[in-house]
Amino acid sequence: MSRLFVVGDSHARALALGATALGYDCTSFATSAAAWRDGVMRLEADGTLTSERFRARQKIESFQRDAHHPTPLTSGVPVIASLGYHSSQFLTEMRLKKLGLRPVPSRSAQSLLSSGFLAAWLEEARSTALDGLATIARAAPLAIVAPPQFEDNPLLTALNDALGQLIRARGLPLYDPNTALADSHGALPARFAHDDGKHGSAAFGCEVLKNLARQKLIPEPSARTK
Repeated sequence: MSRLFVVGDSHARALALGATALGYDCTSFATSAAAWRDGVMRLEADGTLTSERFRARQKIESFQRDAHHPTPLTSGVPVIASLGYHSSQFLTEMRLKKLGLRPVPSRSAQSLLSSGFLAAWLEEARSTALDGLATIARAAPLAIVAPPQFEDNPLLTALNDALGQLIRARGLPLYDPNTALADSHGALPARFAHDDGKHGSAAFGCEVLKNLARQKLIPEPSARTK
């Protein structure tokens, strides 16, 4: 049975459920996007998870115990990551017009954000996390999975695309289910959605994991690992 670590925000849970359903020996670490956004949880440049909060540190320590390793993400076990996409501070109408996505009524939309500023902000804000992902990739197979979008959201798409460009510029493997699993209309099928309509289901996680294995980004479930 192949070992696998899944780490990230709330979208990581569907990936972990899919991995377990397919027969992987999966250990997961998932917390809210807000914890990553506010710096409560951090992926450091050396590939370790850190926090200044006691309960968050307890969660990290629990992950280390479950993984049987003090630094699980650089231990050599394949890693699937769903993190870095927590950009909710930009999800307002004020950003839409400046990015040329659609007209909005607010006059403040004229001047608060440009695509150049967005790219520069993401490069600065995600620099340490991207360094950490690069460290992980040097230690073991890594697959970064973009979050699913079940509703049309031009601003969120722009944010995710900008971050995806930074990830690929680092030479890191990025899997985008919104493209890979899209139907003939270019949308993710509703059958892959959780009941909340925002996150993926276990079936979504299974399909993503199958595709990652087909692309040899992770081993097959039955493959032997050290």
